[in-house]
Amino acid sequence: MAMQPLIEKEIAFPKVLVQLATIRWSAMEEIVPRHSGYQICQRLSDDHSAIRIGNLAAREAFPRVRSVGFLPPDFSVQLYPVDRPFRALNCAFERAFFEETTQIQQRHWDEHTGALVSIKDRRLETMMQEIYAELVKPGFAHDLLIEAASTMILVEMARYGRRLGKANEQSAAGRGLAPWQLRRIHERLKASLEIGYPSVGELAQVCGISQGHLMRNFKVSTGWQIHKYVAEKRLKSAKQMLAEDQISVKEISARLGFQSPAYFATAFRRMTGKTPMEYRRQACTMDIHCA
Repeated sequence: MAMQPLIEKEIAFPKVLVQLATIRWSAMEEIVPRHSGYQICQRLSDDHSAIRIGNLAAREAFPRVRSVGFLPPDFSVQLYPVDRPFRALNCAFERAFFEETTQIQQRHWDEHTGALVSIKDRRLETMMQEIYAELVKPGFAHDLLIEAASTMILVEMARYGRRLGKANEQSAAGRGLAPWQLRRIHERLKASLEIGYPSVGELAQVCGISQGHLMRNFKVSTGWQIHKYVAEKRLKSAKQMLAEDQISVKEISARLGFQSPAYFATAFRRMTGKTPMEYRRQACTMDIHCA
């Protein structure tokens, strides 16, 4: 069963949409933002455990009641099911307004996705609770209070984003990738002959980090530049298939994801000094995998 959000209450302003909703899902779901901007969500339900995440460095989101999570535009999250309805307050901010107010662009948030699904910030939690209280029991000028609280949330997010940046500068240098991130990269490359070789962007998403973070820390962990490592794995596969003498160069080119056999031949010669057919003849002469 796909996610079924039940909107309990909603109030829209020119730059922000505030919703109180209850959501159910019974299988692994990939959550693609319904709004094109930035979203801040607070857990309200108290009868289930934290939500497990399948595709980010952070393994859990919303560990307790009133905990807060944040999603940049166009960023999807894979969530394992929970056994009870998830009730939440959601504030969706128009993208240009959010970035103009916080003076932080999306690329900054994309570098810290693991730290965004479960934000530890009491002031932010309190501001979200102020909005929730006005939605549930509106008081005088409740719309003005909600709009003002949403602006204060942006100020707090701007401060939080800057703290993330400073912490990253202090700790990221020389840290390398986590073992589980390296394992995911190797698993994805191992599957490349069946589903195609990944881009650096895809590998970064598999690890739940930005491309820049991946490139810096993969080199720290392995001594390789990530794109050269992928190219080396691709070359190794090409050599193995050429040595078997059972697969045509055209098919090898297609399986390795090259645009054409000619492009494959050029790339192979640049890396080995031989054309694919020259390498195949040499391999057969040396009785490598040849009958």
